[in-house]
Amino acid sequence: MGMASNESLIRDLAGGAPSILAAPSGTLLRVGDTRWRRLRPVFSLVAAAVGVWLCVRFCSALEWHAVARDLRHVGIGALLLFLAPVVGNFVHMLGWRALLPAALRPSVWRSFAIFLAAQAGNEIGLGVLGESVKVSELPSAHRPLALRAMVLDNLSALLALGAVMASIALFLGGSHAPHGFALGAVALLAISTAVGVVLAKRGAWSGGTARGIGTAFVAHYLGKLWIVAEFALALALLGQATLRSSAVLGLVSTVASAVGAAIPGQIGVLEAALKGSASSAAVAASTLVSVAVLRRARSVGWVLLGALLFWRLRAQSGTVRVEQA
Repeated sequence: MGMASNESLIRDLAGGAPSILAAPSGTLLRVGDTRWRRLRPVFSLVAAAVGVWLCVRFCSALEWHAVARDLRHVGIGALLLFLAPVVGNFVHMLGWRALLPAALRPSVWRSFAIFLAAQAGNEIGLGVLGESVKVSELPSAHRPLALRAMVLDNLSALLALGAVMASIALFLGGSHAPHGFALGAVALLAISTAVGVVLAKRGAWSGGTARGIGTAFVAHYLGKLWIVAEFALALALLGQATLRSSAVLGLVSTVASAVGAAIPGQIGVLEAALKGSASSAAVAASTLVSVAVLRRARSVGWVLLGALLFWRLRAQSGTVRVEQA
């Protein structure tokens, strides 16, 4: 499947074509809105501009000497920080893979490569651009099933996101959780619960699909909760790790990622959110700036890795087509 077909798929996902995600009891979701298609480029440009503005503000206030000192202190530990997302991404991938029919599931390692390539696309495109990879890298004859699995995976992830945010806010307690972020967690939990109720009423959670969604929910819940461990590792490398601080930063980062999903890579949003949480996390602002810089550098590395995997997957698909011809 070439680039042109992938672009067609993206148009189907975000444009005006009718969805082919039909649940056993009826239509699960219809994708497409002509007005959104017209406004999408403007919206993307505005979102990117906001991200750049936030990033410039963040960088203009950086104390580069302090950041350089912290980076030297981290040393070889930066490799552990870079590899930390392997666990979370692998668990997330298992959730998506569970929603595919058994006969359609790629091998575990190919599934992981597809998932990482998709994540790289999500980082640079409204949080959903890479999702088409989860469909285009599967046999074209099974595109309806692959597309339906992808949508159910995203809905399961939304439910898990609300549950994780509420869990962390509950762990922190009302007096320790940042009030704005705690309210955001409760609101998102309410929204995700409403989505679940609607799906249940429409019969989309029956039989094997229900088991797949349950597995995906648990996988996404654990995968998203892993962010607390990632922050604990980053703070430990800088000599300021506590469970409560890691939980606060995990909640702040999770909410900021959700709110800033429209901004490519949430650039500027995550950095500003982390720096602004110094008081709630009881961590020095300079330390959080260093954590933000380390995480942004790591994000760039994972995007490059995902892009490399994407082109490798495309090359393999091209080889298979040539052999079949």
